[in-house]
Amino acid sequence: MNHPESKANKVTADLNLISRISGGDEKAWELFVERFTNWALYKSREWCVSHCKYLAGQYFCGLTSLSLQRDGRSPGTGLPECDEGLDTYIWIFDQLRRRVGKYTGKNDCLLSTFVWTILNSRELFIDWLRWKYGRVF
Repeated sequence: MNHPESKANKVTADLNLISRISGGDEKAWELFVERFTNWALYKSREWCVSHCKYLAGQYFCGLTSLSLQRDGRSPGTGLPECDEGLDTYIWIFDQLRRRVGKYTGKNDCLLSTFVWTILNSRELFIDWLRWKYGRVF
């Protein structure tokens, strides 16, 4: 069971991290990226699968390559690597960096809840479509 003190401590730590990021602390940003990389990879893959212009077998997905590298493995396919998914991954973190300054911890909301809500918002997906294809969306 969650103890109120432990949740309050987590919120305080989250607020401290965001304060450091807002102050330009690159180490804090690296901690944030490390903490939420798997979620950003998941969302990048989810969006890119239905929007990939390459046929499977012709290119190796850069997102899969990054996931394997994070697990200490190597793809070793010999195929050229598509980096459009990685562009999306970077775009997602650019968006998160712009938006996390709005995190307040209100009602003991954890940073992870805040980030998950952003990543799963329709607005972020539409912004991604506009970034990828232009203003047709």
